[in-house]
Amino acid sequence: MPGSGGPVASFSVWDYVVFAGLILFAAGIGLFQAIRGRNESSSEDFLLGGRQMTAVPVALSLTASFMSGITVIGTPAEAYLYGTPFWLFVFSYTIMSIISAEIFVPLFYRLSITSTYE
Repeated sequence: MPGSGGPVASFSVWDYVVFAGLILFAAGIGLFQAIRGRNESSSEDFLLGGRQMTAVPVALSLTASFMSGITVIGTPAEAYLYGTPFWLFVFSYTIMSIISAEIFVPLFYRLSITSTYE
């Protein structure tokens, strides 16, 4: 809080170096893919990779879209505040993710659905 007299946290030089490096890395991946994919003409090629993606990038994409930024940021704080009982949430979350994957992914695949919103 302002005026509390506590120490004020700030970025050091190494924090800025790591931050800039991550931003440049992400921008580099975007530029590389933009240059590499110039010849893709259809929206299916652009959005679905021509339906030729392997399981790993699809799984990573689903995981990234399944977990919000709030979940990623809030989970460590919740675990710190509530301790062991929070693991019940983690356990149930894992079980429900596995059940959902076993039930919905095959159904989506058979129906050629590309997202849960279709």
